[in-house]
Amino acid sequence: MNKFNFLLNLRKYWQDFLIWIAASSSDLQVWQESDWHGHISCWRAYDPMTGRSACFGSEEEMRIWIDNCYYR
Repeated sequence: MNKFNFLLNLRKYWQDFLIWIAASSSDLQVWQESDWHGHISCWRAYDPMTGRSACFGSEEEMRIWIDNCYYR
């Protein structure tokens, strides 16, 4: 495994760890994932109360999903 792959894996494990820590909350969790260069790759949402999760290509798509699911 080269240094670049190691760092990518380490970053992924760190993101997963932070998500796991945040999962102790019952609130809707929203975060963005970015690539190594800092470009946003997707927006994610997770509702620990229902177990629902989703991934979106933009913040606007994520907001529409939240509005449709929680503010009808």
